[in-house]
Amino acid sequence: PTNQRFEITETEDGTSTLSIRHTELNDKGIYTAKATNAVGEVEAKTTLNIAGIKPLITNDLDAAFQATKGESMTIKLSATGTPKPDIVWTRGNDELVSSDRLQITAPTAEGDDTYTLTILNVQPEDQGDYSAKITNVGGSLKSKKCKVTVSKSPVFVAKPTTQEVKQGETAVFETKIDGYPTPKVTWLLNGKPLTPKEGAQVEMNAATGEAKLSIPKVDLQQHAGTVTCRLENPYGIQEETVRLDILAAPLITTQLPKQEETVSGKDVTLRVVVRGSPKPEAQWFFNDTPIAVENTSYDEEKSEYLLLLKETSVAANEGTYRVVLKNALGETESTPCVLTVLEPVKLTKIAPTSDVVDLKVGAPFEILADVVGKEAPKVQLTKDGKEVKFTSVEGTRHIYSVAEVKPEHQGVYKLTAKNKTSSEETSVTLNITG
Repeated sequence: PTNQRFEITETEDGTSTLSIRHTELNDKGIYTAKATNAVGEVEAKTTLNIAGIKPLITNDLDAAFQATKGESMTIKLSATGTPKPDIVWTRGNDELVSSDRLQITAPTAEGDDTYTLTILNVQPEDQGDYSAKITNVGGSLKSKKCKVTVSKSPVFVAKPTTQEVKQGETAVFETKIDGYPTPKVTWLLNGKPLTPKEGAQVEMNAATGEAKLSIPKVDLQQHAGTVTCRLENPYGIQEETVRLDILAAPLITTQLPKQEETVSGKDVTLRVVVRGSPKPEAQWFFNDTPIAVENTSYDEEKSEYLLLLKETSVAANEGTYRVVLKNALGETESTPCVLTVLEPVKLTKIAPTSDVVDLKVGAPFEILADVVGKEAPKVQLTKDGKEVKFTSVEGTRHIYSVAEVKPEHQGVYKLTAKNKTSSEETSVTLNITG
């Protein structure tokens, strides 16, 4: 039967012709032409040998291929022809040959028409325009070009590690990275980029992928925390975060006050701010006697050590306080703090027992009061708003006396006692009668 490739034509002179388009290997063999009429038949035979079929690419190269650095890539095409065509791969104008890293395969079995080029451990230099030339005795043809680009998102080949460094020494963080294009490396300390302006030294070897961060003369307050290495290229971002632990002997940055005053019955908190790593242990002392730890605390956010004195009194709490701080690298001691406990004024009127006194001219008159307090109160006696002198002051006792009263002694006497914490007063009204 005829089809698109086979065509039979006849002419008026009785000539019959069989035409075969795009001959294939299967078309070879013995062809028989048979003529028949009412009186008989006749046939003629001929043998068709196919010497070669020109190559035909049935599945061409892709126009573009994205390869990953360090991994394998394979590009392929399918082609027919008889005999099976040979293939030559090129990158740009360079012919490619098989090697340990470059593998070229061609079909060997019947029905297999796939040609492949595989590159192991792809590198940036493998980028370019790839093409193939297919050839057999029937002819040759070229494939389309396939543009191969190489990329790789950033990765850590060797990650940075946490560093423990003594105060004043140099901290060094090292890492090894990969990626293409070569990733941009950024180092951050506690979330902020580190630059030479901050004293950081950054090194990067693009050929080996080795990156290094050096921070000279590390300081506990300035540098302790987290160090992040960030890698960036057009194909991704990668980060690794580690710690920078700085070992430092205790250093008091906020001392105890040299003097502290409080009022009896009130709570007092003494505090020092201390730098040091590992975290220093604190021992508080009162008049050189160790204080129990249940009265102490630590505020980690502020690096503050606290001593709480509840409901202070002169007897229990007045004296000298200090704190000793110690870790594996050393110890330090605070300045001493002298705590003074103030007491409120207490005014006790002893005489007269009444607030109003009526006396005759010539009678004796006396105001007698005890005044205590800490600090020592200032005591004042006034008559009708004008200060008068005490007759005598003996310790806490204050005395005002008149041996024989006269009319001019009549008036309102007010006794006032005052210190930092409080004040008290009492009054006596003296009336003189004839």
